[in-house]
Amino acid sequence: MISDSDKRRKLVMLTITEACNLDCVYCYERGKTQAVMDIVVAKAAIQYEFENSEGFDEIEIDLFGGEPTLRKDFIKELVTWTCSSGFAKPFLFFLQTNGTLVHGDFQDWLLKHRAHVNVGLSLDGTPSTHNKNRCNSYERIDTAFFAKNYPAQGVRMTINSDTVGSLFEDIVHLHHLGFSRVDAFFAHGIDWNIDAIECELQTQLRLLCDYYLEYPEIKECSIFAMRLDGLLHKETKLQKWCGTGTTMVSVGVDGKKYPCQAFQPNTASNPIELGVIQFNEIHDFSDPSCLSCSMESVCPNCYGINYLMTGDILKRDKQFCKITKLCAAAVSYLRARQIEKGTSRMLPREIYQTIEAIQMLQRELAV
Repeated sequence: MISDSDKRRKLVMLTITEACNLDCVYCYERGKTQAVMDIVVAKAAIQYEFENSEGFDEIEIDLFGGEPTLRKDFIKELVTWTCSSGFAKPFLFFLQTNGTLVHGDFQDWLLKHRAHVNVGLSLDGTPSTHNKNRCNSYERIDTAFFAKNYPAQGVRMTINSDTVGSLFEDIVHLHHLGFSRVDAFFAHGIDWNIDAIECELQTQLRLLCDYYLEYPEIKECSIFAMRLDGLLHKETKLQKWCGTGTTMVSVGVDGKKYPCQAFQPNTASNPIELGVIQFNEIHDFSDPSCLSCSMESVCPNCYGINYLMTGDILKRDKQFCKITKLCAAAVSYLRARQIEKGTSRMLPREIYQTIEAIQMLQRELAV
């Protein structure tokens, strides 16, 4: 029997609209249009994936935008058709939404179809921060609906350079709203001016560490998901960070296929279709300029954003070097204190490796 953790999932991203009802300050989709996907194109893409998904046990269909809930009737028809088509493999629809259009009858429909439709909310923290980043939209969102009905999915928060000073307050606010999971990501495609915000970011991360030490029952936000023991195993060849171009495919509004959404025309100035880059034939995903960095194996990477910012899928945006190191330092502080207090929840071997990684990190960051 295959366990849930062993199942191979194919991720199919459908851009059902390039339009959005907001204009977030950090949005990396620089080529927004009013283009939409025809329902015939969407059904054909889904049918193809079910019929050509050898080696995969299940399929996740992400309805992407723009803002996908601009097309509620499209979503309803597509989900109904897929559920009635008798496809042999398990599947799940997912849509990430800004939440401003999820009310009333659509909430009722989502709950009725929650066995096949999962929903994630994008929310950047307190009303002040969220409104600064996302067009004064906080009061248009029924946050309680998402926290109550999709607790495992949690909430997605984007950290912007202009709101770093409230990072601690923003994440605590999301915890207090009842979201058991907070996925916090640093915005790509913007000028971080890291020298100007370094001290403030360091302060905010330390405040978060102290918060999680005081309330160990609260699940840490994704900033602290970094596995420090990965620092001990620097490989000569770096493995691919995600399923781009292999276990993941993105379908544009016109039906063309891309390695992921970030390679599409509404993001990339020179779009790259699926198959142009043979991701399965690349055996080393290292950035040559990062070879001497001990952080490379634990440093988050996005090949689409690399392409957007540098023109090369392997060449990283170096603005994030300092951010990653600051986060690693915060994680090492938090783990050291948790080990000291006996609240680490780690197995003995993991504790030993984490201590070794902390010591190595302290030596390197002190240089």
